[in-house]
Amino acid sequence: MVVPGLGFHGGVERHAHDLSRALAARGHRITLLHGPTAGRDPEAYALPFARVAPLSSRDAGRGLDVVYVHAPADVAELATLEGLPVAIAAHDHDLTCARSHRYLPVSGEPCHRAPGMACVLHGCVVVRDRAPDAPLPITLRSPFALRRRLQALARRGLLVACSRYVAVRLLDAGVAPQRVRTHHPVPPDDGAPPRPRPRAPRLLAVGQLLRGKGFDLAIDALQHLPAAVTLTLVGDGPSRAALQARADRLAPGRVRLLGYVPPHALTAVYDEARVVVVPSRWPEPFGMIGVEAMRRGRPVVGAAHGGIPEWLEEGAGGRLFAPGDAAALAAAAQALLGDDDAGERARAFVARRFSHEAAVTEVETLLGEVAGASRIETPSRIGTAGRRVVAI
Repeated sequence: MVVPGLGFHGGVERHAHDLSRALAARGHRITLLHGPTAGRDPEAYALPFARVAPLSSRDAGRGLDVVYVHAPADVAELATLEGLPVAIAAHDHDLTCARSHRYLPVSGEPCHRAPGMACVLHGCVVVRDRAPDAPLPITLRSPFALRRRLQALARRGLLVACSRYVAVRLLDAGVAPQRVRTHHPVPPDDGAPPRPRPRAPRLLAVGQLLRGKGFDLAIDALQHLPAAVTLTLVGDGPSRAALQARADRLAPGRVRLLGYVPPHALTAVYDEARVVVVPSRWPEPFGMIGVEAMRRGRPVVGAAHGGIPEWLEEGAGGRLFAPGDAAALAAAAQALLGDDDAGERARAFVARRFSHEAAVTEVETLLGEVAGASRIETPSRIGTAGRRVVAI
């Protein structure tokens, strides 16, 4: 497993950790190769792995049969893995969007276009430069260079998209259909017995505190809901101060920011909520939080774009709302707050559709194929938006 950094950080690292733990339990020997990013609880993160080493180390590829690389930006990052068969997990929009966010910088409108001239026309080539030694806070990013990097990665390894939505964006950017698979990163069930939904009208949102997650919309939605409705935000990130200030201004006393909660403690947080919201401004690549919440019998309100509609169906313990519309989010949340049976419908739906064990078997099969063949030409079995997407 190759991840951007050592430790828990976001959904990418969580999925790689959970997957490695499950594969190790099946008898596989898993090495962790990590990039320079610092994560939380590195000691706990390293537990499932037989060996842990920096990806940049000279002997990184020693003793490996196949490599599963999560969220690389460039094929040059894989230089130490030369000669090894590789699968590349695309967890987000970094490979197909110059801004990585898939929403326009001025209007905030979601964008589903392929990288190209549209990025120039909409100003998406101007991005923040977060490097501490950057002479200016902004830089330019070429969508055409982005396409070239994506094509190089597709030649190096099979691309594994986290949703059909992400798979179609890869195809739109010019990747050949036989070089793309779709695999939903289904999180494990913690096994704790479900608890009844509380009567108190508590909303919950979980994730990194970034603008793209849309937590500002969840705060705005409180203005359209009865005063008894409260919101808990779990996570940390650069938007925390701005979200706290917004909450103090628009919904004083009704918003609680818990900060970072380790994965093993999230069950108790879900159990305190009556409804979970996934209000993403960006087209969420998948959204593991929603699957986790429904497993706990908590209905979910989600923005109707990206990968969210692949796990959230109207009436099946959840409601979709028009992206970016706080009033529509509030209306959907109000309907679920008053629906006593929504939690059980959510739990039944997710149990029927999303099995962690089946997802692990899919990856196990995929990596076996990659390890055993230099070229994989599996027939397409899932079509999306008129395009052929190879899926497991």
